[in-house]
Amino acid sequence: MFLLPSIVLGIAFALLLGGKPSRILRLEFRHGWAVFLALGLQMILFTGARDVIPERMLEPFHFGTYLLLFFFAFMNFRQLVLLPLSLGMALNAIAIFSNGGRMPVNQEAWAATGLETGPHSNIAVGADRLAFLGDVFALPRELPLANVFSIGDLLLGIGTVMLIVTVSTAETSRPALLPSRLLGPLRTPSFRNLAAGKLVSQLGDWLTVAALVGWIYDETGSVGHVAALLVVRLAPPVLGSGLAATLVDKLPRQRLLVSVEILRGVLVAAALAGVLLDLRALAFAAIAGSGLLAAVSSATTRALVPSLLDRRQLAAGNAVLGFAQDGAMALGALGAGIALTTTTAAVALSIDLVTFVVAAAFYAGVRARPVASPRSSRSALVEGFRYILRRRLLVVVIGAFATATIATGLTNATLPRFLGAELGLGPGAYGFGLAALAGGLAVGGAVTGLAPVGEIGGRWIGVALLLMASMFGVLALTDHAPTALLILGLIGFLDGTTDVLFDTIVQRDVEPAYYGRVFGVGSAVFTTTMMGAVALAPVANSFGAPHTVIFVAAGGLLVAAVVALVGTRCPPASLDAGPGRIALDTRP
Repeated sequence: MFLLPSIVLGIAFALLLGGKPSRILRLEFRHGWAVFLALGLQMILFTGARDVIPERMLEPFHFGTYLLLFFFAFMNFRQLVLLPLSLGMALNAIAIFSNGGRMPVNQEAWAATGLETGPHSNIAVGADRLAFLGDVFALPRELPLANVFSIGDLLLGIGTVMLIVTVSTAETSRPALLPSRLLGPLRTPSFRNLAAGKLVSQLGDWLTVAALVGWIYDETGSVGHVAALLVVRLAPPVLGSGLAATLVDKLPRQRLLVSVEILRGVLVAAALAGVLLDLRALAFAAIAGSGLLAAVSSATTRALVPSLLDRRQLAAGNAVLGFAQDGAMALGALGAGIALTTTTAAVALSIDLVTFVVAAAFYAGVRARPVASPRSSRSALVEGFRYILRRRLLVVVIGAFATATIATGLTNATLPRFLGAELGLGPGAYGFGLAALAGGLAVGGAVTGLAPVGEIGGRWIGVALLLMASMFGVLALTDHAPTALLILGLIGFLDGTTDVLFDTIVQRDVEPAYYGRVFGVGSAVFTTTMMGAVALAPVANSFGAPHTVIFVAAGGLLVAAVVALVGTRCPPASLDAGPGRIALDTRP
């Protein structure tokens, strides 16, 4: 069901990114005839023309079409860009032939679409053999293309778009996706320590945040209390960003990281005491202090990367750090959701205590090249603002991301009510939602790290935001919990494809002595807009249902997309970057 829409989307994205879709016609795949023959035969199977085929031959006939597709995939196995397509075909084939030649369909998903089975359909509603590989997701009935779909369908759609975009925008004959690009930075020992420390630290951080959000909502059932906790978590990083703007450029960055992790461990112990003693004020104060220090840690980590890697590895290095951070976010949020479902928030916070000690040990092994400090009598934040305003690209990117965080902040504070109360996921809903989002972020960042990122990087910010706005619109319409989690994962994937863009632009275009100032200002702007949106969330939820709030957020993302598309329509050559950070989260 996704093939034709995916082809249209792929061509549209290729044009928006300045690519040439005509290059698709010059693809040199081996035995491409097998694909066209298989698709032609399947068109016969699922139309009235199938009546001419004897009943006993239908299943072997259907199986033969998949054999043709697998033959094509096998003959082109070296083309990594075909991997999602091949995997999608395999998963669908396994599900279909485990159920007598028909695709199993989840009954709840089918009901959510409002569709009825046709005379030539190839589905079995309620079939239970390998049902998780069947059509378990549903596009809402309000959409013109409402239908059920599977994990395999999703991979086919994503793979088709990736194939068209990568081929259309490629300037050379080199493979579009190379694992060596992503693995290269990990050959540097100090960078490995930095990435490992980031992974462990973020795992603990998100375990704490998701556990406390779930705890507060379970205790009070109030979006207002959730918003208050998120504001308490978000407000200190604004001050922390100003602190980072000063400290990161003046103190040894490696030592600063170690000290920050130890202090954050102490604050988590205080938050644990607040949960055990039911002292909300203590828990709130502890998470506020942790948020302040998290801003310093984040800016320090990003500023260290150019001191560990050469210029050609910056985008891949940022992708690795993004994968570590987002993977940790997924694991931490999922762990919090499981902990709140099976035990208590205190268990999650107890585990978190250990992570900061381990992270400090990893950071102690980082050895970076020294960087000269700037000499200026001005405030670090003032100097950072002045520096950014002199660079159009930074102004556009920061402006687009700030607009996006207003929309995502509204949705963030609404997630416990939307997923928990409306869709029935219970007290662990926020953790499960963040886990889905972060899983998408990690995969999107990793995919970007595999690819060569050139001038399309700036334009992709606008394209990704545009598609994210449409995903938010679909999320607002859905009332099927698994589909909602999938959509959050897709939003994360899109965000992850831009996840290191901002970092790489700064690292390549900004003088090293000003990294702390620029990262600090960017963090302060994003956190302020996110915090303002979170503070407005209770008001928005008092006037409308969660679906309405999320739909309004989709409009905000649309505005952000326009800002990015207009502002980066003629990007400079230096935009040879990688990905940024706009995610639906409250990460430092």
